[in-house]
Amino acid sequence: MMLIALLIVPIIAWGYVSGDFSSLLAQSGVNSEHYMSLMYNGDHAITPIEIISNLAWGLGYCGMPHILIRFMAIKNEKELRKSSVIAIVWVVISLTLAVVIGVVGRAYLLPMILGETAGAPSTESVFIQMIQETFTNKINLPFIGGLFICGILAAIMSTADSQLLVCSSSVSADIYQGIFKPSASDKEVLNIGRITTIIVAALAFIIAWDPNSSVMALVSDAWAGLGAAFGPLVVMSLFWKRTNLPGAIAGLLSGALTVIIWDYIPIIGGQTPYVATGLYSLVVGFIISLLFIVVVSLMTKAPEESIIEEFELYKGYEEYDK
Repeated sequence: MMLIALLIVPIIAWGYVSGDFSSLLAQSGVNSEHYMSLMYNGDHAITPIEIISNLAWGLGYCGMPHILIRFMAIKNEKELRKSSVIAIVWVVISLTLAVVIGVVGRAYLLPMILGETAGAPSTESVFIQMIQETFTNKINLPFIGGLFICGILAAIMSTADSQLLVCSSSVSADIYQGIFKPSASDKEVLNIGRITTIIVAALAFIIAWDPNSSVMALVSDAWAGLGAAFGPLVVMSLFWKRTNLPGAIAGLLSGALTVIIWDYIPIIGGQTPYVATGLYSLVVGFIISLLFIVVVSLMTKAPEESIIEEFELYKGYEEYDK
């Protein structure tokens, strides 16, 4: 449903855009030439730091638990390649259409300019506003519009429940049973998981309660934190057999702490490093985490021979599969 909405809504909206598109963009308060150019960010030419920061979003995929768990749930290894292709195609389609929606929506929703016109909703609601405008004012099919909005909610819930399940299983099985109480019964582990789910959901509710909070800002912070903490560890575990437990812990902690310091601690002239440099924290966190994994792994005991043999076994399978 979400894919159908992403495809249909901007096409219909484009059909209702009347007049010169560049002129409409100019009416919305932007320089149409710069707005449509990949080499501009707002009213200025894009800088190398902005290019690096934007590209760094791709690194985050390596450390997203709710994405990785989808691959872990695949029935057999032969489906991995197909799943990878599907995932990449979906990302390309969804991100491309998201850009199209933002560009078309700015002209389509005139004279209302989201985030600028008095009383107008946030720019983050552009897709919802386009659906409402299309299926309420332009086409009298509110039922279809409601289905498309349900598609948005379904996508949100899909990500949210995946994150909750990952948190729950990590705390209950990996931490509680794996470290603190290996003898814990299944019922006890289940109860810990349920409690964790309630706590995490409550914290998310509190964060979302702030009317001034930005979804984009929250996603950016979470993406950087998870990507810097888990991304380098996943990459090094797959491609470097010398990675060991101390190195993994060092990389995880250093990546997460780097993002927190970079985004929230004013250590450069009263400003956070992000504000002072404009560089996305994921870039710095990912690099720092990689360095810690390598250095600490080399300074500590190598993994057991059985682990290295298992690594070589899977590596050999991959080469054979090719």
